[in-house]
Amino acid sequence: MNRNLFRNTLIASTLSLINFTSLNAQNNDILSSISNDMNRFNTVATITKQNEHYQPYIISVFQGKDLEKLGILNLKEALQLVPGVDMATDNVNIQTPIFRGSNSLGYGQSKLFIDDVLVNNLFFDSYSEYLGMPIEMIKRIEVVRGPGSKTNGVNAYAGSIKIITYAEDFKDFESNDKLVFKYGSNKYRMGGFIKKFKTENLDATIDFYYQKDDKKLYAGPDGYATGSMSSVPLGYDNTALSQTGDAPVWNEDYSLGLNLKYKDFSVKGRYLDHTQGSAYGINRSLPQDDDRVKIPNYYLELGYNKDIGNFDVEIKAGVKYDAFDSKAKLAPNGLVYLDAYQYSIDGTINTVNFPDGIYGEHLAKQRTLYQSSYLTYNGLDQHLITAGYRLLKEETIEMTSKLSNWTTGDVALVDYTETYPFFDKNAKRYTQIFSLQDQFQYSDKLHFMYGFNYEKTSYENAGVEPRVSMVYQQNLSNIFKASYSRAHRNPSWQEMFTMNNRERRGSTDLEPEIVDAFELAYIKKFSSNTYLQSNLFYLMNKDQIYNSNGDTVYGNLLDTDIYGAEFEYSGHITAVDKLYLNYTYLTGKSKIKDTGDTTNLTNAAHHLAKGYYIYKLTNDISLSGIVKYVSSKKRFQEDNRGKVPSYTTLDTTLNYKNRKDNYDVTIGIKNIFDEDVSYPSPPDDYVEDYVQEGRTFFVTLRKEF
Repeated sequence: MNRNLFRNTLIASTLSLINFTSLNAQNNDILSSISNDMNRFNTVATITKQNEHYQPYIISVFQGKDLEKLGILNLKEALQLVPGVDMATDNVNIQTPIFRGSNSLGYGQSKLFIDDVLVNNLFFDSYSEYLGMPIEMIKRIEVVRGPGSKTNGVNAYAGSIKIITYAEDFKDFESNDKLVFKYGSNKYRMGGFIKKFKTENLDATIDFYYQKDDKKLYAGPDGYATGSMSSVPLGYDNTALSQTGDAPVWNEDYSLGLNLKYKDFSVKGRYLDHTQGSAYGINRSLPQDDDRVKIPNYYLELGYNKDIGNFDVEIKAGVKYDAFDSKAKLAPNGLVYLDAYQYSIDGTINTVNFPDGIYGEHLAKQRTLYQSSYLTYNGLDQHLITAGYRLLKEETIEMTSKLSNWTTGDVALVDYTETYPFFDKNAKRYTQIFSLQDQFQYSDKLHFMYGFNYEKTSYENAGVEPRVSMVYQQNLSNIFKASYSRAHRNPSWQEMFTMNNRERRGSTDLEPEIVDAFELAYIKKFSSNTYLQSNLFYLMNKDQIYNSNGDTVYGNLLDTDIYGAEFEYSGHITAVDKLYLNYTYLTGKSKIKDTGDTTNLTNAAHHLAKGYYIYKLTNDISLSGIVKYVSSKKRFQEDNRGKVPSYTTLDTTLNYKNRKDNYDVTIGIKNIFDEDVSYPSPPDDYVEDYVQEGRTFFVTLRKEF
């Protein structure tokens, strides 16, 4: 029996067994669970804000402790369990979750909050540097799919992700101190801790982790093989310089987080120093092993929250720093290329030989200052009204651009910061956001939420964005939801201010991407922890931003309609297990704005299926498995390659918990059958896409105090 047949037979048999057993579960057990668990569930949900089924959003919640047992290592792996979420990457290995097939080239499609602080970086509008955050640092993950979630005036275009760390602490639900160590494939090693301090008025939490790996992934042929870096009319052909080898995708992280709460005041801060290999190269050329990109992210936020009569006052002010800092070999030895510097000055066309290749150092540091004030009034019966504003000042505070000599081909770096910059050093944007929202409890069964955001920027405005949603609780077991919302994504710094780059050029004339979302959901609850959720969605995306081979300048090139359905089941088969399954179907069409031509939805998987199963072998030992299926993806219209292949992966984990000494050990294997997994590359880039890692192993030791 070959490997694929064995794998498919095993997966099919497992799912059939699960289905058969579930159908034969006793109704008495379900009714008993409802009776015994409902009171505790409501208490916990109220305290920890995780009563997701009654919220006016399409939301999924994952508990950190469950994810630890599953062998989930970090935030990225956790998000891959979310319905409708796929992953994508680029030539610098800036990875991003794709929600429901939305624009895979726009990093800011979703927003990441850590303890209610928005952490998306300014350069890419991404949070790739946080995807490696160890799961042991995370108490809970709440994921809202669609643009319905608004947090203090922040619009999440395709989805929002809230990380709640162990700084969250309540009476009877207190968090423990923790120490964790990990080791795994690719020389992965990690160490970290969580420490809490409490007095009568002060609550402080510190978390720290360090992690590093030496990961390399097969890559090639690189972009030179397609002729994209050649010009026959100008007399140079660099296709012979194409390379195939191992892409340096290693990572190294230091992170220190601090949460302080003193009476009504709070301080939240995090220092993340993230360094990664140059992956597939900034300019389509396979880089050297030690070439690197730094994407640090630091923030500090001060807050004040006070209940005054019927009012709740929340005031925040913060600063965030991030950067793009690259040092790498940008082109191979022997390159013959246009004198780009001279051409930028007067249009003169000369070719230059670079016998030792081209090297470069690029740095752009960004700073974001923000302040928000929100007032919530609960003095009206059945209404909870919130109004406020959020102000932002975003700017580039330092920029450096150094390259090998464009005129002579000498490898020694020349400072082109003033004469041939890669980025606009004067980039700046001001944003004002005003919000009004009312939560209206019409009756015990019917709840409405409606409101709007209004945003004004120093560039193009998104304008007024309304939202209205309804939750109808027929009884404890049947819940219905309906919503309409509009949201936007402002262009990122890269899309607006990149200069003198053959791959991409920015434009300050870009309009925000706009989405109008319509959603319907039905939730059937069998007990406090057993439910079936189904929802339909229709997304009207306008002015989507990307660049093409014909014109590397970013533009609002597409309008895309996406529609589909999601199904999510969470429950158990016996009293000692947990089962979670979800399936997403999506499809749609895109219209090219300049020509009016239409095409089926591209670069998106039409079928996504995920699930996990945890079974307690004994009171101290559990065995779990994770299955993920991602269907094939159609290429962009201008890409003549075949579809991106589908894949199915299976992970398994064994967890041992020593309750006496309060430590546990987790051992796991990921992608057991060594399935080929690839994320799509753009046209004229790496011919065989961005190949991901195959079978790996890990071991984790955790100790709580």
